[in-house]
Formats: sequence, C-alpha cells, structure tokens
Amino acid sequence: MFKRILVATDGSKNAENAVDHAAEIARMADAEEVVILHVCTACTADLDPDEQNLETANRIVGESGKSLTESGLSVRTLVETGYPPESVGNAIIDISRDNDIDLIVLGSRGLTEFKGMMLGSVSSKVVHAADCPVMVVKEQG
Repeated sequence: MFKRILVATDGSKNAENAVDHAAEIARMADAEEVVILHVCTACTADLDPDEQNLETANRIVGESGKSLTESGLSVRTLVETGYPPESVGNAIIDISRDNDIDLIVLGSRGLTEFKGMMLGSVSSKVVHAADCPVMVVKEQG
C-alpha cells in the first residue's frame, strides 16, 4: 500500500518525531523507500547558495537518513532549494508528485522562520493539496 513514503523535516523535535513515525509505517508496510526531504528556504537556487545553510540542510537529512538506514530501511535524502519560506508546502507537494509518493508524513509544526505559527501553513497546505494520504504528527507534550 505505502511503497514510497516521504517525510519532510526541518530538524525540529516535532519533525524528528515525524521521521520516527514514517520509519514505523515503512516497516509495517514493507515500504520500498523512505524519502527524507528538507526544503532549504534559506538556500537559493541562484548562483551561490548559502553554504552554511546548505550544509545544515544536508546534515539534517543525513542524520535522519543514517538512523533509518541502520534500522534496515531503504532511504533517499533530498534537499530542495529555490522555494521561498511561504512555499514550503508547494515544495513538498511537488516532490511527492515527482517521486510517486504513496504517503507524506510531516510534523504539525516546525522551527522554520514561522516559529510559533499554528497548524495552517505547511501542514495545512500539504493536507489540502496532496495527491496521496498525508499523516500529520502531533507535537508531543
């Protein structure tokens, strides 16, 4: 049923929780692949992406990917650039469509430029516009 699972992360605790949920679903569904995505809004697709932000983005997906790979899952990591902060939801939807994703998993809120914003930005956009099921992982606590 869920052969390709996309989990979006920004490195927040809530996103780490979403990665854990995606891994559990992947194991139960015997998924072929888990795609870990970070949309780097501070990086630009122009001439010189900000190296520090790009390194941070690669570290975020790399750490999540390593733990899932070590647990036996097939993982691919992606860092997407060129989207402004208000278009993170669009990036997640675009990547899901381009990669034939069967399930999107994401946290209910993250630690992006919109700290403190309630569910309604990224999560809401993805839930309403995605072509596949979306699991929104509630913030713990």
